[in-house]
Amino acid sequence: MNEHRTSTRPGTVYLAQRRVAVGMTLGMIAGVAWAVSMIVTLVTWAL
Repeated sequence: MNEHRTSTRPGTVYLAQRRVAVGMTLGMIAGVAWAVSMIVTLVTWAL
């Protein structure tokens, strides 16, 4: 029973790390999109 738990645990940790990595990547993409839209807005106002 304990051996089964220890064998599945690394997969769960890897899945959690993968979800965090995907979340961080999506967050970075959203941040870059927001920054670009703000720059475009400022340039539009300046013109």
